[in-house]
Amino acid sequence: MLKSQERGSYVEVETRSDFYRPGLPKLKTIRLIAYPDDSARVAALQSGSVDMIEYVPWQSMTELGKDPALRMEEHDGPFMYLQFNAARGPFADVRIRRAVAHAINRDEIVKGAFFGRGSALEHLPIPATSEFFNPGLEHAWNHDPAKARQLLAEAGQPNGFECTLLSTAQYGMHKDTAVVVQQHLAAVGIQAKLNLPDWATRVRLGNQGQYDLGVMGTGPDTNDPDGLSVVIDGSLPPSFLRSFGLKTPKMTELLAAGRGEFDPAKRRAIYLEMEKAAIDEVPIAGLTWRNQAYAMKKDVHGFTNLPGMLTFLSAITLESTSIG
Repeated sequence: MLKSQERGSYVEVETRSDFYRPGLPKLKTIRLIAYPDDSARVAALQSGSVDMIEYVPWQSMTELGKDPALRMEEHDGPFMYLQFNAARGPFADVRIRRAVAHAINRDEIVKGAFFGRGSALEHLPIPATSEFFNPGLEHAWNHDPAKARQLLAEAGQPNGFECTLLSTAQYGMHKDTAVVVQQHLAAVGIQAKLNLPDWATRVRLGNQGQYDLGVMGTGPDTNDPDGLSVVIDGSLPPSFLRSFGLKTPKMTELLAAGRGEFDPAKRRAIYLEMEKAAIDEVPIAGLTWRNQAYAMKKDVHGFTNLPGMLTFLSAITLESTSIG
């Protein structure tokens, strides 16, 4: 329960005497400290000011991973993607969305934004370790500038067009991803003007549909394909996580069917059909898997970076974490 806090600085919590799990939490207090930038967070861990950090900066992973006094747990799970405003403008045309999906060299995003800590995502974010993964669709949105230009011509835009690309300057991974995307769009004739506000403004603009294209990164609360509903189901209310004004009736129907089916083989068939529909409709354009890591002192025990999409929920293991 909350013990104390200082706005913009820290939140300190302490153990409840009536916690429902006997013997837990193992720590009496935990102080959660906010640092203004990546370098400050890393320096705090290296100096011993804190015992653990989340969101290990990608440029610092190699250094921290080699430090004998530290332990780092990393997983691919969260992902970066492009979203579209289909309520107005060129991206209401599926051929334009397909052109964008084929215009981007994902490997350059992995190198430029994530220092090689990740991998290209040329399909829906269903990981290769999942029973629902289909290797036949793994490169469905492959980098193919010639195909992108052909699709633009078929959509009546042979010379390309101008648009806005919404991201944020507050987080380097979002900004750097947007810069690489901008370059590759320009190579096929799409001139994207960057809009890089603070994160709160970026969220508001996304919810309101005040953009043409948007860079987004997230990870659902479950590793099951149904978790992707928050990203691709166009029947849900407007959200900065989804494309704006893009209805997906076939995917909505298949997601509902998968949600109500208990037979594993039948569920796999349903989600395979759903992914094929998504490849055609391009409700989002996958960009990269990104590596997510926690780093901690060697004497921190019991904390686990949960695999895949669950990494954002890893704080649940703080109840079993101890020091020493």
